[in-house]
Amino acid sequence: MENTQQKPDTRHYVKGPEGTELHTVDIWTSSAASTAKEGKVWVIFIHGGAWRDPEVDSKAFRPAISVLESSKSMSAIAGFASINYRLSPYPTNARNPSKPGDLSRNVHHPEHLLDVGHALQYLDEHYGIANNYVLVGHSAGAALAFQLHQSYFPEPLPHPSCVLGIAGIYDFEAFVEAHKEISACQEIMENAFPARSTWEQASPNKSQLPGLALWEQAKTVVISYSNQDELVENGQASLMLERASTISKAAERVHELKTSGKHDEIWQGGSILAALIEQSLGWLRS
Repeated sequence: MENTQQKPDTRHYVKGPEGTELHTVDIWTSSAASTAKEGKVWVIFIHGGAWRDPEVDSKAFRPAISVLESSKSMSAIAGFASINYRLSPYPTNARNPSKPGDLSRNVHHPEHLLDVGHALQYLDEHYGIANNYVLVGHSAGAALAFQLHQSYFPEPLPHPSCVLGIAGIYDFEAFVEAHKEISACQEIMENAFPARSTWEQASPNKSQLPGLALWEQAKTVVISYSNQDELVENGQASLMLERASTISKAAERVHELKTSGKHDEIWQGGSILAALIEQSLGWLRS
């Protein structure tokens, strides 16, 4: 992709009185992105941050884009997008506490998920991404990527060609149990999902919603984790891989991808995240 914009084009995917400052998506394209050649895919990122951290947002994807721009994989990429979504309350954040009247930082499940879906619909309307994009999620963003399901939306969601989940939280009860000595982990989950009765249905590895989730319809599914991750245990990936093994032609479509680095190091430097995307593109094209 030549002549990529160094600065993203930031678009509001929800406008009018319902739109907030976090209803935005950052888009990087080449001058020819609107007429991308057949075979090229978009790479779309959903950031983590425990559904609430204001310091982790769409900018988290920029280091990886810088690495990918100089890689051989660029010949297969039509454009990049990084999605912001409304956050759950975080009044105790030391540098940027949420305020009760802030409509962008006082939501709970499924609002985060609805925002991501609406952003994908916006991108499909303007760039035609359906069946032509790699959806990448880190941590809470990986949970969101694997939660996406048509039953939440009256209008069709564009199907991804590949879903890559990195350091994801896929089983909420198991996550809290694995970190029961850390009260913050339960607080994070109860903050984003206040009704504990919804945890099982909202957990990607357990959900029994009718029909198929978006990830189940992708040609390639990649579940990645790091042995050095100090925040999300590897058991989460194991549980999601077990669920993924039940889908049609799982042996051909589902890939386990080990990586390195601590939880946030995976995206902060850019090189680890970029390498995971390149490997996923390789499996997608094979």
